[in-house]
Amino acid sequence: MIIRLIGPEISVATANAVSNATLVRVINTGASATMNVAYSNGTVYANLTVTNTESVILQKSATDTIIGANMKAAPIAYRY
Repeated sequence: MIIRLIGPEISVATANAVSNATLVRVINTGASATMNVAYSNGTVYANLTVTNTESVILQKSATDTIIGANMKAAPIAYRY
């Protein structure tokens, strides 16, 4: 898979909409942890355990936030 970076990688140790991106690459840089995805009002609607050094591609609404201990996220787009 080829991805195109459209912004800087940031920590999501606190809730962040990651540049209001709808497609985000998330990587866990520490021990296994739960990543939560929340609506803009803070209500968590999904979560996923991400293991150490695992990365996932997450599709979300632009204003939804991500939070996870030891995790970093970067806004991306698929490259075709």
